[in-house]
Amino acid sequence: MRGLQSGIMSSEVMIAENVLPCDECAQLTAIYNRYWAHARTAHPDWAPVVLDYYTLRELNPVAATHMYRTVLECRRKIESELRTPELFIEHMLLACLSPGESHIDHADNEKEENGQWVPNHTPQRDFTTLLYLNGDFIGGELVFRDRGLRITPKAGLLVGFPCTREFVHGVPAVQSGKRYSLPVWYTLDQTRAMRL
Repeated sequence: MRGLQSGIMSSEVMIAENVLPCDECAQLTAIYNRYWAHARTAHPDWAPVVLDYYTLRELNPVAATHMYRTVLECRRKIESELRTPELFIEHMLLACLSPGESHIDHADNEKEENGQWVPNHTPQRDFTTLLYLNGDFIGGELVFRDRGLRITPKAGLLVGFPCTREFVHGVPAVQSGKRYSLPVWYTLDQTRAMRL
């Protein structure tokens, strides 16, 4: 696994271990497991099922505050390590991939159409962090094929990168177990930030 060394600009992927203690990762996993069925009811078309911040805030404001505080630490880390300008939280959620679920290769703010890269449905997203909450599953690695980078998730591991086509990534299917994570997207445009 190769990653960003402290102080390098954002032409690479940031990989930081032990950003969140295992017990706090377990707390966020438990929050997802307690409320995911409500997320399924609120958004029946979402697959895989994700628990977004606003839904969690309606169900359990204390749990939502815990999630938000964790995201602030992720933001501090990516701003420091990738030396970004000030970032604003654009979207955050708790996610779980079950056996057989995956993510196709994609960029987070662009898509390829007829051989050309164009803005996708979330062009305001500038940076992504993925905080992994567990590692007791098989498959489900984070893969940057063009960079020859394959990252095996584990509890407390934070990965950060820009949302552009240079950082196309995907997740092969989880083979067994469940893969929990806290994905967060950031924008440089304060007017596109979440209302928290």
